[in-house]
Amino acid sequence: MIKNFTFSLLMLASVLSFAQGYDLPVTFDNGSVTYGVVDFGGNSSSVVVDPSDASNMVVKSEKTAAAATWAGTTIGIDQSGTVTSFSAKLPFTVTSTKMSIRVWSPDAGIPVLFKVEDAGDAQKSVETLATTTKANEWETLIFDFSNQRTGTAALNLDYTYNKGSIFFNFDTDGATAGAKTYYWDDVSFVSAGPTKEQINLPVTFDDTMVDYTITSFGDMVSSVVADPKGGMNMVAMSTKPVSSPDWAGVTASTPFGFKDDIPFTATETKMSVRLYSPDANIKVRLKVEDRNVGSKSCEVDVMTTKANEWEVLVFDFSKQVDGTPALDLTTAYGKASLFFNFGVTGAAAGEKTYYWDDLMFGEPDNSSVINTEKATVVFYPNPVNDVLNINTNNAVQKVTVLNAVGSVVETLQPNSTAVNVNMASYTSGMYVVILQTSNETLSFKATKN
Repeated sequence: MIKNFTFSLLMLASVLSFAQGYDLPVTFDNGSVTYGVVDFGGNSSSVVVDPSDASNMVVKSEKTAAAATWAGTTIGIDQSGTVTSFSAKLPFTVTSTKMSIRVWSPDAGIPVLFKVEDAGDAQKSVETLATTTKANEWETLIFDFSNQRTGTAALNLDYTYNKGSIFFNFDTDGATAGAKTYYWDDVSFVSAGPTKEQINLPVTFDDTMVDYTITSFGDMVSSVVADPKGGMNMVAMSTKPVSSPDWAGVTASTPFGFKDDIPFTATETKMSVRLYSPDANIKVRLKVEDRNVGSKSCEVDVMTTKANEWEVLVFDFSKQVDGTPALDLTTAYGKASLFFNFGVTGAAAGEKTYYWDDLMFGEPDNSSVINTEKATVVFYPNPVNDVLNINTNNAVQKVTVLNAVGSVVETLQPNSTAVNVNMASYTSGMYVVILQTSNETLSFKATKN
């Protein structure tokens, strides 16, 4: 009788420990927490001693020979499956979308899927993939939930994600792979570091306080790099490999899109981007869409005219691609995506790399882009009401603004490739803006409305 009573107390303590949930990071080492995992699809898991460190506890997960392609393991729910994994809602934000798990895999190059969901509503979930790079040793995999698995739901910041499951060698069954054993530990939320602003137009890649995360799809690979023409300007590099379908592209943001909606009006329907393409006469498509409803979109095509040099492409959304939706001014367009060599697969074209920068609303006129052997300068809007934006590929050391009679109105020493001149208090008229970089002096005219 005493033995049964003691056993009941132990079971109650275990359930209460589960009911409290786990605080991140989940290390499997806290003696005050009763750790447990629940398998499905033919997995077999347990909490064991780390085979490489006797002082550390980890989870051992075997994907058996009978396991399904979707076999996996859920973190820390009790046997009834009704208690959530984590003690609080996972703290996803626009700029904090990543989690990490330390894993030990018998093979490199296998896909690992991590899925988080609302413990009370399994339909509210998001899942993403990472790939192992090491065999028979520990490594930390980063799972970015702003880059969800193709064909699955996007991260929704309004949902309460508080349950997590891991799937090793996802999409391959045990019969094909053979029985495999994996170890995993340290489930953590990745700190975003200093708070950065959500990306917004114009996209210049030069403001260190902006989160310039960009999202590729269709096997496109993108990153932010130094301008290949030199200087201190940062740009986006997007490579379309041979494995890419004809619709491969890149979104100029996380899936959350821009901070503000694109301000289309009945008369203002254009956007532009500065592009460095390896080939002339290729089709570039720019697509804008509702950040939450992808079917609400508008698409425009423009052909490149230059190879291996920068040019500005202008997209007029009043002239949408045939067979696609027209610009709808009642739609809040909050995302933009570029498709390079649209309609041609990577296999047909061969691997190609494109650079792009200064994605903005509006159309630069002829005086808004200056190209020399040493510099490219983009300035907008012109005419200007408030702030004149200047982007260059060489840091501007000094800006001098002269009025129509040659008097100095303002002098700035920004030492930056992205300069803002506040002209809100200027009187209407024409001004000359002189830029001094480390290797040349440029000037242009700007009109104040």
